[in-house]
Amino acid sequence: MQEVLYEFFKSNPKPHGLNEIIRRFGLEKREAKRLLRSMVEEGLLDKVGSAYRLSERVVGPISLHRDGYGFVRVEGGKDLFIPPGYTLDAWPGDLVEARPMPPGRDGRPWGVVERVLKRAREQVVGTLDLRRGYALLLPDEAGIPPLKLHPKGLEGLMPGARLLVRVEYGPRLHGVVERYLGQGEAPETETEAVIAKYGLRAEFPPEVLQAAEAIPLEIPEGEAARRQDFRSLRVFTIDGVDAKDFDDAIHVEKTRTGYRVGVHIADVSHYVAEGSPLDQEAYLRGTSVYLPGRVLPMLPERLSNGVCSLRPGEDRLVLSVLFDLTPEGEVRRYQIREGIIRSVARLTYTEVEAFAEGFGLPEEHAFLAEDLRLLLDLTARLKARRLEAGALDFAFPEVKVELDEEGNLHLLPQEEPRARSLIEELMLLANRTVAEHLVAKGVPALFRVHEDPLADAYEKLRQALARLGYVLPRVPSSKALQEVLLASRGRPEAQVVANLLLRSLRLARYAPENLGHFGLALEHYLHFTSPIRRYPDLVVHRVVKALLARRLTPRRKAAWAEAFKGVAEHASEMERKAEAAERELTKYYMARWAELHVGERFSGTVSGVTSFGAFVTLKNGVEGLVRLEHLGPYTYSEEALALLGPKGARIRLGDPMEVVILGANPRARQIDLAPYREEKKTKEEKKMARKVVGPPEGKERQDRPEKVTVQRIYFGEWTGKEPSGPPKKRRKRR
Repeated sequence: MQEVLYEFFKSNPKPHGLNEIIRRFGLEKREAKRLLRSMVEEGLLDKVGSAYRLSERVVGPISLHRDGYGFVRVEGGKDLFIPPGYTLDAWPGDLVEARPMPPGRDGRPWGVVERVLKRAREQVVGTLDLRRGYALLLPDEAGIPPLKLHPKGLEGLMPGARLLVRVEYGPRLHGVVERYLGQGEAPETETEAVIAKYGLRAEFPPEVLQAAEAIPLEIPEGEAARRQDFRSLRVFTIDGVDAKDFDDAIHVEKTRTGYRVGVHIADVSHYVAEGSPLDQEAYLRGTSVYLPGRVLPMLPERLSNGVCSLRPGEDRLVLSVLFDLTPEGEVRRYQIREGIIRSVARLTYTEVEAFAEGFGLPEEHAFLAEDLRLLLDLTARLKARRLEAGALDFAFPEVKVELDEEGNLHLLPQEEPRARSLIEELMLLANRTVAEHLVAKGVPALFRVHEDPLADAYEKLRQALARLGYVLPRVPSSKALQEVLLASRGRPEAQVVANLLLRSLRLARYAPENLGHFGLALEHYLHFTSPIRRYPDLVVHRVVKALLARRLTPRRKAAWAEAFKGVAEHASEMERKAEAAERELTKYYMARWAELHVGERFSGTVSGVTSFGAFVTLKNGVEGLVRLEHLGPYTYSEEALALLGPKGARIRLGDPMEVVILGANPRARQIDLAPYREEKKTKEEKKMARKVVGPPEGKERQDRPEKVTVQRIYFGEWTGKEPSGPPKKRRKRR
């Protein structure tokens, strides 16, 4: 009944009295008063005298600035500004209820937070500090104030200890120590802090490890006999040099009419039964997490690196998609089969890339040369067809953070485009085909969806690209965006164009309904090819195998269709957490790298311009900020999307810039840069330079070090210093 009343007030926004509600809906007085009182308490209605009307309050998550103000995000509307002192006790991300207030003298609408409806976090990570007899946690996350700690769990801890703390909300807000993470800023401590911050699961429960150990290493003869036998084919894997879990293998044959290709995926669902301890743990994790120096696998090692990993020379169970393709890469027919394979080789991206560039394969893999030639040719055609259809092809340079056995830090660009593209195209083909198959059969599935850009975001992109000289149509299409990407290739602003475009798109997610994939320009798409490290792929395998075995009863279909709603939401959330953790720890290590190179000069590209400076990205992916005070008399022009300086000088997106690293703070993910400038000579030095042709023989000129001022900069949300007043005017001589 409450929903009916709410719709009534939405359609009739004027105030309505109690008696009117009783007459209109035939309610008893006591029931009507109870319903209306409940709606007032929930913030849906306001009571005005003796009447009721639709509440003017807004509900949404709040973002907070360190200066005290914030914004409440309003779905489908403009965010509501909350001034300092009116945010109540909300923390960043909390779901709040705010009341809009009449505009002030500046005409700007604003609001007041009246209630915190839902807290965004139950735990926080931070550093222990002792002040005036109190133990405080200084949270790592910006916008969260120092938190008083309960004495329990503090015994023996020293200031500087990194802690995971449970937050106890209420009249006396405080924290309770959950776990000691380490002391100071060691990489191991920082890794533990990031794992705790995002609620990732680092250890497997004993019952899960026990279930994994109970799995036999040998494949029963009966299981092998009932499957299609692919062990006579030249099936092989291609992965990174340091990969351990091989969940996809491939094979290719040349036919009279084109190609026959097999994509063989580890049959994890054979070992991980639905509802088992292994399955429940895999669901909670959602995905494997690849942190610099540490991996948190979705499945225990016995499965991920053992019985499910498609290692060479060992029999493995697979779920295979077999294609007959035309010479142009068009699918003529396909089959999906349960199979068994024995990989003949484990190739690396480095080996395949070298082969693509004209070098030979290592002697032990030379027998696969013709297979690779066929696959490189075929996948190039597949990619061309995909791009022609409008799929977006982002050529972002990928940088891997690697720690060697001695703990030395290396930032390694991933430069195997053709080798990685070979595997990517075959996996995309398999994912698309399985999605089309399940849609055609009308069975429930978990789809990978990517919806069209939001209108506001797309319009901002159109305007930004127009300033760079690129034109987009008013209606978004992936083909038009891909044409812009292609037009920018090889130009200085190529990376900037790609970044602007990527930021305008919605995030891809999992969903129980097939909503299409805008970025790939596909009507049907899902994830099928990585069941060792992604839970949605494991779910899709179960659906496919049930379909193959004709075990999809109406009851099971209905149960899966209902369950997949929650699975999709949880898997999407865990994917976001994993990506955020990987990104944050990567930035930490990048800041550590910058610490080792303070004072050194690097070439970079301007990747962002703001009112307080310019972002610059180095060739190894490290990004920092050159603040305005280091640039000189520049002002930000939003229309030009540039910093404008004297005598027509400007700093634009995509411009090259030589910079010097001034300083770094790994804990805060902060790096500070300054433009590199040739040292200017004094008048006396210039005079001496005219008299002296060169330095005395045997002596070298010593360069004077540049004087610098260290400023802190932040990855993520950047804030600059506002000018304190108008510039001082210079007095003219009379």
